Amino acid sequence: MGLLRSSAVRVGTPIFLLLLLTAGYHPLIASLAPYYNLIYAAPYFLLLTALLLSHLFKSARVGMMVVILLVGYTVILTRLQSPLDQGTTYLEYLLLAVALPINLLYMIIVRDQKLTSRFGLFFFFAIGMEMGWCALMVQQFGELSNYLHQHPILVRAASISPMPLLLIVLLCILVCMSTIRLLHKNSIEDHAAFISVLCGAATLVFFNVPFISSLIFSLAGLLLVANQVSFSHQLAFVDGLTEIAGRRALEDELKHLGRQYTLAMLDVDHFKQFNDRYGHETGDDVLKLVAKQMALCDGGASAFRYGGEEFTLLFKGKMTEHCLPYLEALREDIANYPLVLRDQSRPYNDKQGRQKRGRAIDKEPVNITVSIGFADSSQADTPDEVLQLADSALYKAKEAGRNCIKGST
Repeated sequence: MGLLRSSAVRVGTPIFLLLLLTAGYHPLIASLAPYYNLIYAAPYFLLLTALLLSHLFKSARVGMMVVILLVGYTVILTRLQSPLDQGTTYLEYLLLAVALPINLLYMIIVRDQKLTSRFGLFFFFAIGMEMGWCALMVQQFGELSNYLHQHPILVRAASISPMPLLLIVLLCILVCMSTIRLLHKNSIEDHAAFISVLCGAATLVFFNVPFISSLIFSLAGLLLVANQVSFSHQLAFVDGLTEIAGRRALEDELKHLGRQYTLAMLDVDHFKQFNDRYGHETGDDVLKLVAKQMALCDGGASAFRYGGEEFTLLFKGKMTEHCLPYLEALREDIANYPLVLRDQSRPYNDKQGRQKRGRAIDKEPVNITVSIGFADSSQADTPDEVLQLADSALYKAKEAGRNCIKGST
């Protein structure tokens, strides 16, 4: 699952599926010919499913993006089914091409808040106001549609897209912004924003292709449902602080082990005293450091946060004699890693803080140590029993002076 949560996979998957849809477009349309009503309805079903999941998992920003896509798709079905050179259709198309990306851009940069909060109510009010303003623009200036369709500033490459090149450039910039943000932060919300922006832009640029809006909005809905399913898995199996697998993931993994495996329990030495002295934020940094070093442990080890300052390492297919070198290397790496702490007397004034920042007096390196206990599958009948033996060995390591490794025998 770690690979599936990587930013590269999250960027590459929607792009790959869009290219796959492009390559198989004509055979797909031919095969779906008897089900045109289903094609039109599919985006609603998938997007509403994604909206429900976002509500259940309290992912408000994702829910707002889904609402924006639902409004955009409804406008396409109800207002943009006529040729763009007839009536007010081209003006309405341009308004949608501006409003949809702007709303999605705002969802990229805004912080997450509840749909039932003041911000959520303002969001729905703003969407309603935008729709009313666009309707007023069409009513008052609908005769400009043909003028805009032929205006030299809004130059188009008609063989490629009905959209003006200027708007295509702006959409490309927006797609690049959402891509960079996803690669940098790699959050569930940024993944949803990238999906929404990419699919919305593709629909608007290639708007002349038959059924393109239904197909791409269906793909967007499917990807957003997968996004929320991935989010639910992350909530259940990934530790939110350290971003390694949590205890539930360990319990699930223990049900599917082979005959040979080694389990190691790891505990941060004197963590409570450290936490009390330097504060909980610094304590969190310590846990993140330990988790990061564990994730880099060689030997094919899988790292889990067991709870509090306790962690677990699982070596599949290896007995203790094969794992000891990796455990010893991990213990040394953690013990030798200088954790740089800020001076606890640093000023609260921002200007004074900037003046002091970077000085040696503002930094205090400390070293963290861990105690490790281990056991393997030859010492007990079940994984739970092996884990208990490793936990007992951990207490032996603590009693032996900490910063050491002890086995269960």
